[in-house]
Amino acid sequence: MTGKKTNRGQSIDMAGLVLQNETAVAVGNMKVNARGDQLDAEGNIVKTKTEQAQAYYQNNPKAAVKTVSIKDAVDVSATKTMEQPVAEKPKAQKSSKAKVKQPKMKEVELPNGDIELVEDTEE
Repeated sequence: MTGKKTNRGQSIDMAGLVLQNETAVAVGNMKVNARGDQLDAEGNIVKTKTEQAQAYYQNNPKAAVKTVSIKDAVDVSATKTMEQPVAEKPKAQKSSKAKVKQPKMKEVELPNGDIELVEDTEE
């Protein structure tokens, strides 16, 4: 039971309305009822919706739905190579050159709002 409320606060059972009116002729020029069954000029059912669908899939085999996996195919050879331990990179040796000490810098805001880097002399 799908209960919906109208603007005035009355509740309407939409599922019940659909079931009550599924044999009513649908509005339009397709000559079908609310279920989608094909009707003749007098309103009698000529072909049901399921018969129409079955006929379509018999005539169009490429339109049939396939069940496929969304997972990638597993390559067994790739998994074996992944299990092997990774060779470690040799560590770089420290160079004998003396490192030059970089002076500490600080930011100074100028009166016009610009920022300038100045060597920090406080130590």
